[in-house]
Amino acid sequence: MEIVFTAHGHSCDLALHPVSEKTARSIEKYGPEVYSMKALEWWRKGKTATWGMRIDDACSIQVRVDGELIDFDYGSIIANPLRIRRRMYLDSRAKYLCVLGFDNEVCKFSWKWSDVSEYDPSKFEFMVHQWDRIMGEEGYYILDEIRYGNEFASSHDWCDASGFTLVPPRIIDLEEVRRELAEGGPEHIGPAFPSLHHTTPTPKSPE
Repeated sequence: MEIVFTAHGHSCDLALHPVSEKTARSIEKYGPEVYSMKALEWWRKGKTATWGMRIDDACSIQVRVDGELIDFDYGSIIANPLRIRRRMYLDSRAKYLCVLGFDNEVCKFSWKWSDVSEYDPSKFEFMVHQWDRIMGEEGYYILDEIRYGNEFASSHDWCDASGFTLVPPRIIDLEEVRRELAEGGPEHIGPAFPSLHHTTPTPKSPE
């Protein structure tokens, strides 16, 4: 038996880099111009990137078993997203993060499993990141990887790319994020994470 899972929509190549305060202020100053600066060409390098498919209204999902189209529960993909707290940055000494990259390249991703003994939709496992507060947009899900029956796909097909535009760089103040979370603030649903310009209000003195 052969199972093919296909997602056609907007692919993402987004980097979430720890940066110094000096670099953060430079990015805040120059905005999108930083993409053309040699010193910042590392945005597509290293292990800080999240590459995958946006799961949104523009995304079309198809599941085929031995070539036959099968009904699939779209909601199961985003049922258990990874949380920002599980990422390494909050436990590091980093003070600022910068979001760089793109999230609107029209593309098609396919995962294929060959020689499967049975089809059971509950055997799909989706690695999905929820970046609502990182990107400042509600319901911002990125499908990174899929396993079926604890197995990664036997082959992948990423094709039909048609260009993209880069997102405006955004600085996240990790000290403010840590403070919010320590006070019981939301991890992944809610307003965008605090930026470089965010300041915590000073408590008023009792009168």
